Amino acid sequence: MNAVRSLGTLAAVAAALMLGLGATTLSAAGDDPETLRLHLGSDGTRFVYSNSGSPITQPISASKNCLISADGPLATIDGSDKGPGMKDGSIGIKSGGSTGVPCARVDSTEDLAVELTGVPDAVTASLDLEFKGAVRVDIVVWKGGTEVDAFQVRAGGGIVPGQGVDGSSAVPYTATVTHAQPIANCRNASDSGPDSGPNDNCYVTVEPTASFDSITFAPVMGEMSLEGSWDFGNNPAFDTIFTLEEYDGELGCTEENSTATIDEGTVYGSFTRLQNTDGSECVLKPYTLDVDVEAETLSFVPIDIGAPQPAAYEGTVAFAPKPSTNPFTSRLEYDQDDDGPLDFVDMPWCAGDPYATPDVPGSIDTSVIPFGHTWCIVQESTGIHSATQIRTTWDVVGIGDPKMR
Repeated sequence: MNAVRSLGTLAAVAAALMLGLGATTLSAAGDDPETLRLHLGSDGTRFVYSNSGSPITQPISASKNCLISADGPLATIDGSDKGPGMKDGSIGIKSGGSTGVPCARVDSTEDLAVELTGVPDAVTASLDLEFKGAVRVDIVVWKGGTEVDAFQVRAGGGIVPGQGVDGSSAVPYTATVTHAQPIANCRNASDSGPDSGPNDNCYVTVEPTASFDSITFAPVMGEMSLEGSWDFGNNPAFDTIFTLEEYDGELGCTEENSTATIDEGTVYGSFTRLQNTDGSECVLKPYTLDVDVEAETLSFVPIDIGAPQPAAYEGTVAFAPKPSTNPFTSRLEYDQDDDGPLDFVDMPWCAGDPYATPDVPGSIDTSVIPFGHTWCIVQESTGIHSATQIRTTWDVVGIGDPKMR
């Protein structure tokens, strides 16, 4: 027997979801990883997102006082004091405190940050760094404001014998930091005075334990600059490169591309994208859809490329049977920002029928989502799976990128 609770009959679009119309299976990642490049050459300064072979460019320019404005749509650059500055392909802090070229260096009283805003999270970073003096630089990667991993890169007199992993001993100087080996020694000539081309650069690869959406640089001693191939003759192989998480696919608003489904172990999820709530054009939206069978969680993360889209979704999720003496005690929890700073909370019931008076045709009525929430429950059906276990299936609507359990 089954027990069903509902706000009303689901609209035709919900029925289409249950029938699997427009479903797209999860696609395998391509051979070439997606990247976000920071190119700071004499031939131009810009971020470039590979975007599956259709690159998107975000130019970076400096004003007469060398201050730069890099605030999306792909990434932002921020820093202490007056903010980031740039000179001859080197990004630093505009403060007047550093010796040498103003704006182009970060000293031990300053910090610099790069945040990925309109691209997937990064899994690794390859950084073109220039060092001056006896250097130790703390590099921290973050996700949703929470620290993922911390590293330290040393050069010149900042190296302590017997500590850290040594990088290469000839130009181009390279080094790698990992969670297991968080200290790397760059063997470049960082103690040299004036700029000496690639001789005082170190190409540092950062390999954290999990994906990240921002990275910070804070010298403990000495000075550093963030670069992107200027000292290597504009060779793109020495751009600062973020290797990004792969998408599972792209969601549009037609039957052919609107739905993504995953069914792994004891967890099932199917999500359909509806029309944008403001009636704007429905541009393809990349997404990831993942299951952690052991934790019994399902993560659905649609991602905006470029200008944000007010997208709406409907979904059906089901989890493994759980022991229960009362089939009406089951509940659905969700984390509104997936792996961000928010925690799991109970998903509320919708305050009305989301399909009765949608914001625009083909979307939902977002006003039925209770204040402070981004998703709500339309219907719950609880079926007896065995003599001691039940299984609950939830029909939901919402916006944003939740994790559910």
